[in-house]
Formats: sequence, C-alpha cells, structure tokens
Amino acid sequence: MIEYKKLHDRVFAVTAGDIFEFRPTDRAEWSETQDKAEDMTRVLGMMGYDAIGLGEKDLAFGREFLQAEAQKHGLPFVCANAVDAATDERIFPPYVVVEKKGVRVAFLGVVSPERHIVAQVETELLNQKIRIEDPSEHIAELLPTVRAESDLVVLLSHVGIETSQYLAEDAGLDVVVVGHYPAIQAQPEKLGDTYLVMAGAKSDRFGTLEVALDPNGNMAGVTGDAVRLLAKGPQVDEIQAIYTTQDEREKAVRRERQLAQQRERETQQATGAVQAVHARNGIFGAESCKDCHSPTYEAWMETPHATAFATLAEADAWDNPDCIGCHITGVHDKTF
Repeated sequence: MIEYKKLHDRVFAVTAGDIFEFRPTDRAEWSETQDKAEDMTRVLGMMGYDAIGLGEKDLAFGREFLQAEAQKHGLPFVCANAVDAATDERIFPPYVVVEKKGVRVAFLGVVSPERHIVAQVETELLNQKIRIEDPSEHIAELLPTVRAESDLVVLLSHVGIETSQYLAEDAGLDVVVVGHYPAIQAQPEKLGDTYLVMAGAKSDRFGTLEVALDPNGNMAGVTGDAVRLLAKGPQVDEIQAIYTTQDEREKAVRRERQLAQQRERETQQATGAVQAVHARNGIFGAESCKDCHSPTYEAWMETPHATAFATLAEADAWDNPDCIGCHITGVHDKTF
C-alpha cells in the first residue's frame, strides 16, 4: 500500500479534468502517446482519487479507451453533460458522493460544450458520437437530488473561467473547482455563497482547500492555496518506476526518429553527390555500374559488401580514418 493513501482518510482528492496531455500532430504518433496515457491512468489509480472531472482531452483516444482505463484502475470519472448522441445516456456518472469522517461531499462534473478544442479531439467526439450539452441545464436538473444526498456540493467545472464564474454565482453550489483554464488563484474567491478555486494547468501546482462546517453543516470558514510542485522531493518508488520506464521509452523513440531523419538527410546528400559526378560522366559507387553490369550488381547486393558503408554510418563512424578503409574502396582516390 502506498503510504500517501493514508491522507485519504481525512482529505478528498479531486481534479477538474484533462488528465491527458498529448501531442496533437501526426496520427501515426498517437500509439506512443497512448502508451503514456495508459501509464497516467495507472498512476491515477494508485493515487486513489475520489473524483475526476471529464476534460475534452481525456476523450482524445476515444470513449471506449477511457471507459476501459477507468474500469481497469478504478478511476471515478464524473460528467453530467457528455452524452451518447444515439442513446442520450451519459457516458459517465454525473456525480459521486464520498463520505469521510462523517462528512458527505458530492462531486459533480461538467465539460465545456464550446468548440474551441483541439481538432483531433473534435474528430473523436464526432466519430464516437458524443454530444456535449449545456452544463447549467444539467446542474439545475441534478442539484436537488445531489443536495439531499450530501453536506457539500463541489462542481468540477471543466468549462473555463467565465462559465465557472457564472455557475458559481447562479447555480447554488458550495465550491467550484475551475478547469479548462491555465490561470492560478492563490486564494479562494467568494462569489455569492460559493467559493471558486483554480490551481492552473499541467500539474504545475495543486490546490488546497480547507472548509470548516458549523453545527448546522454550513460553511463557517474557508482557506486555501495553490501550492507549487517541486521537481525534487519525496518520491513513491512504484510511481518512479513507471515514470523511468516511460521516460526511457520516449527517449528511445526520439533517438530512432532522429537517426531516421539523419539517415534521410545523408541519403539525400549522397544522392546529390552521385548525380553531380554522373553529370560529369564520372563513376561514383555501385549505382554507377548497375546499368551496364546488372547481373553482377544484383549478386553483389546480396553480399555483406553492399551494406559495409551503411554499417559504418549506423555507428556514426563514416569518416573515421581507422575504419573507413575496410568498408569502402578508393578512399584515397580523389579522381573521378
């Protein structure tokens, strides 16, 4: 059992969404990005979150992927206004009620319906036939039931700052945790009877909120902060092992991609050099011979000699004077 889970006996751990951070570039790169997403869901499961709001980026790999990861790792995603366009059913529960030390807290989630989101995510929403509806309508529908089941109602509001402020002022909530917005607010902001908090983006900080209740269950005092996460500090061995494996995998992929790009550049440069020599009716490499000596060329291509220089280039020793003389011929002949 990871030691920090002891904290969960007395605190609630939540996030307002976008747990995935992916590169919205070539679709061919998504497989390696999805590997990272799988590692992230595994770590979230180890951390034991009480509620996870749905962000639009969390649907980047499709609904089935996210639902499978949630089930595998026990991730309590909540979202009231993301529905299946074919059945009109919500793709995740709209809220969850968690009780600790006799206090029942309801966490209700909503996601932005606005279309200023990453193109690949938009494509997945359309392909998966997911419809994002008006969050305020769903909150108004659910709030009486949620109020009856809890002592405090917290909205995980992945809709940005302006809509979150509107909901905080008009929806009758106790706390609104702002997502889909990068700004940081060190202290909770009171709007009417509701407290609004936000701790930025990309896990740079984590927000704390301490709520004191009076004997009637009303909020008597609220304090909070947005605490900067340090690069160095206590680590959990299980999570560090996952990070190390992922980091090594990403570095290997980057190295291979860089090598492939280097090989392509070298091939282009070599092709240009060959063409320049051939234009002067000169001889440069096996390509100069194959047209007139095709059978010999084809036979030679099946021997290790055909890849001798490529082997040298793979080792980044193509210009090493101690090696090159054994891998190619005519190295000292400058006349073509």
